[in-house]
Amino acid sequence: MNSVGPIQSIEQIDQLKKVLLERSKRDYLLFVLSINTGMRLAPLLHLTLGHVMKNGSMKEYLEASITETTDVYLNSEVKRALLLYMSEHGSQDSFYLFHTKKDVAQPITRQQVHRILSQAGKNAALKHPISFHSLRKTFGYHAFQQGVAVSLIQKIYGHATRSETLKYIGINSNQIPKLKIDVHL
Repeated sequence: MNSVGPIQSIEQIDQLKKVLLERSKRDYLLFVLSINTGMRLAPLLHLTLGHVMKNGSMKEYLEASITETTDVYLNSEVKRALLLYMSEHGSQDSFYLFHTKKDVAQPITRQQVHRILSQAGKNAALKHPISFHSLRKTFGYHAFQQGVAVSLIQKIYGHATRSETLKYIGINSNQIPKLKIDVHL
């Protein structure tokens, strides 16, 4: 099995968003939620509307009991994708967000996610194949690039060590900026 890395280019991310949105709002939401949260696939596929909504309002966080690691923040990109998706669905709390086209009571499979992402990568003319792990790695890579502490990314991933997290997101030791703490008391 080939190893995949994060999607480092914002232009490629935008192209994938465009391709997936043209295909379906469900597939677009899957992509946006994945790259903005770093969630594992199993809990992601079992998300229901009730997990993300409470009393008609969007939740700020998905609880650790749902994500299987830690509370996960739902940022404005995720909320926008959820609202877009929900515009064509009812408000029944129990339906799976990522349900099959035939049955809202059945989530799509890992294999279907692989097919969706593989086809989107081809349609977006990416040079490298992508998988669900590419999306998780993309989250961590961009969080790190934006200054999020490795320890926090490690916690979200549920990794045992800092080095495991850095390797997973494709960061080597010479890419880590030197820490400069200039305290003037």
